[in-house]
Amino acid sequence: MEAERIREGVKLMQEGEKASTKGLFRKPDWDLAASCFERAATSFKIARSYDQAVQAFTKTSEAYFKADGIHLAGKAMENAGFLLAQNLNQPQRAAEAYKQASDLFMADGKMDRAAEQLEKAARSMENIDVNAAIELYSAACSLFEQEDRGRFAQEIFKKAISLSVRSRKYAKAIELIHRQSTVLQKLASRTHLYKANLSLLIILFALGDEVEAGKQFNAMCGNDAGFAQSEEADIGQSLLQAYDELDQPLLEKTVRRQQVTFLDNEVAKLSRTLTVPGESLSTQPPTSYRGPPSSNHQAYQYNNKPPPSSSSAVYGITSDPYDRHSPNHPSSAPPSSLPPPPQYSGPQQGYPPEKQQGYPSEKQHPPVTDIDLDEEFARLNTNPSPYQPPKHNQGHTPPPPAFPQHDDDDEDDLR
Repeated sequence: MEAERIREGVKLMQEGEKASTKGLFRKPDWDLAASCFERAATSFKIARSYDQAVQAFTKTSEAYFKADGIHLAGKAMENAGFLLAQNLNQPQRAAEAYKQASDLFMADGKMDRAAEQLEKAARSMENIDVNAAIELYSAACSLFEQEDRGRFAQEIFKKAISLSVRSRKYAKAIELIHRQSTVLQKLASRTHLYKANLSLLIILFALGDEVEAGKQFNAMCGNDAGFAQSEEADIGQSLLQAYDELDQPLLEKTVRRQQVTFLDNEVAKLSRTLTVPGESLSTQPPTSYRGPPSSNHQAYQYNNKPPPSSSSAVYGITSDPYDRHSPNHPSSAPPSSLPPPPQYSGPQQGYPPEKQQGYPSEKQHPPVTDIDLDEEFARLNTNPSPYQPPKHNQGHTPPPPAFPQHDDDDEDDLR
């Protein structure tokens, strides 16, 4: 199906080229050529051959222009721009096509359609050239201003101002707000005018020009008595007071008032970043939480010196030396980092477990002392049993021969 449509489009393009060619006894038939090119563009579009469709629409526009069909020529270029922007993802070429369409509509006296094409061109350029997009928005607003139809330019003004603030083109944003305010004064739209005045003050504060902000505020109140009684004027007065008194808390409280949230989103976000000279925002961005420091969980640092005989809690030693969660358990520190334990010479109260003789093994048996060994041998001599001595005595005392089990109670006691 697509191949058939493409063949049909190619045939129509050939017919259009023939109709637009001057012959020996005939003149170019631009109306017929435009019709053939337009039908070819439709066939290419259905076949999803968008490059060929753009070429056909361009040819259609040229043919209609030479046939004095300026409006139809503009529509053909608008269709070419749409395909470039939506299907081919070529914003630069799309913007050029929309600008050509705007010129054609302007030549035909259709200022609204011309401004609409410039707005589409600006929208296509936002992600690749911000300055060009702002200028295109501004040009679209100028068309409405020239025709004294500024009320139709309000949405375009908002887009242009928002883009200027987002890209930090504050000087351009101020220029656009002044132009918008002039239109709003003619329309007697007080609500939108007061919002524009407050937006202008916030942008001036963002530029760091509080002196100019004060001059503009006085001019606003002098030119419009209603503005002096409005909530926007009260917010502006609070902002000026915060900058004059270097009161950062008052500034942050003022920009969080409800009327500020009714402004353009970009202007409202910009107001949250305002700071008086020499101050910074009191609310800092959150950082990764590492937990509060605690002296109760400090690991004991062994320095080969006996610690004082005070409570072991000072060194962070837990009450249970066999707790695997203790920082002094063998699993929490490499054995190579510990020096050899001192010779046992009696009770070692206040010493960490790793410094005491008979440090618990992986099976977590209690330490064996000399007294325990003497009692164990005495018990073996009175009542022999198949008891195996501890591993650290192997090599010194040969293990006793295995005897048959006679007394279960004694074996239980040994266990």
